[in-house]
Amino acid sequence: MPTQHDMRLRAALVGCGGFAQAALIPAMRMAPIDLVAVCDRDLERAEACGRMLRTTAVYTSSDDLLAREQLDIVIMAIGPTVYPELAEKVMRAGVDVYVEKPPAVTVEKAHRMREVSQETGRNLAVGFMKRFATGYRMAKELVSEPGFGQITHVTARICSGVWTPVWSNELTPFAFVLDHSVHYLDLIQFYAGPVASVTAELSQAKADRFGYAVLLRFKSGATGLLEISNYESRGVPNERIQLMGSEGRSVTVENVSRVTYSRDATPMSQGRGFDPASDRVVWEPNMTNISPENSSLVHQGYVGEMRHLADMLLSNKPVKPDIADGIAAVQLAHSIVSSNGQRIEISR
Repeated sequence: MPTQHDMRLRAALVGCGGFAQAALIPAMRMAPIDLVAVCDRDLERAEACGRMLRTTAVYTSSDDLLAREQLDIVIMAIGPTVYPELAEKVMRAGVDVYVEKPPAVTVEKAHRMREVSQETGRNLAVGFMKRFATGYRMAKELVSEPGFGQITHVTARICSGVWTPVWSNELTPFAFVLDHSVHYLDLIQFYAGPVASVTAELSQAKADRFGYAVLLRFKSGATGLLEISNYESRGVPNERIQLMGSEGRSVTVENVSRVTYSRDATPMSQGRGFDPASDRVVWEPNMTNISPENSSLVHQGYVGEMRHLADMLLSNKPVKPDIADGIAAVQLAHSIVSSNGQRIEISR
């Protein structure tokens, strides 16, 4: 009788664009997932993806895909304008769903997705892969230690560079916030819990250059400062998050993989030596080590995300992050854009 270790998911990919080929497909190869079929409205692109995967199960219609294939999950990478209706169709066909972030453009449609997930009993996972990135995963472990205390303050910044999301006809402040920046809207809540209120100020240098300074209050009582912008280039390190605890400790993650753990160290005094039990320590990967586990896709979280997805489904456990997490991130995005310097209370 096969064990869970021997079991694998049968998956189909809907959306065969460059992102799926560069990130999702390679990550699935490092997880217990068999990608048995692909679907894209562009037949040439779907066939090219099928050749890469050595599968003849190539479709341009999701209806044909669902009618002909026996699947455990459909993995979608086509954008939030399409996910709500397509995810509902797949879940009603009795198949679990994974959608790349963000899951929907509006909060109302995201809520509808959750209703269908609950009604059908199907999992609806959302691709917030940064939760599984090396540095962010380590930070979660550190802040969960009893000695860290409660998270009291979060400071975070992500500068994404200029590009127009493929799902949007133009680059607007809202499209900018809901696209790449939405990763941090999930990540801060992954650490500190739900956001209770937000106050945001927009700066705009030109038609395609935006920035938001965001003041946060979490339901836990913690506070936060968030900076999201596209003022810098994607060619420079552009992510940083610091988590401060109630016991004099903090964890900082810079550009996904550099982790600094600061304890409640004593001040400088004459003859002071290094105290391994309380002084600051820093971790970063040795990139000269040639190993699949030291690859960019692992450190960015894509591999961990796919492994977690497979492990949870194969053991019949709920998948996280899920559509509830997606709703929280989409709701926060709308609140940031609509704030205009005014405090917005966020209800769940």
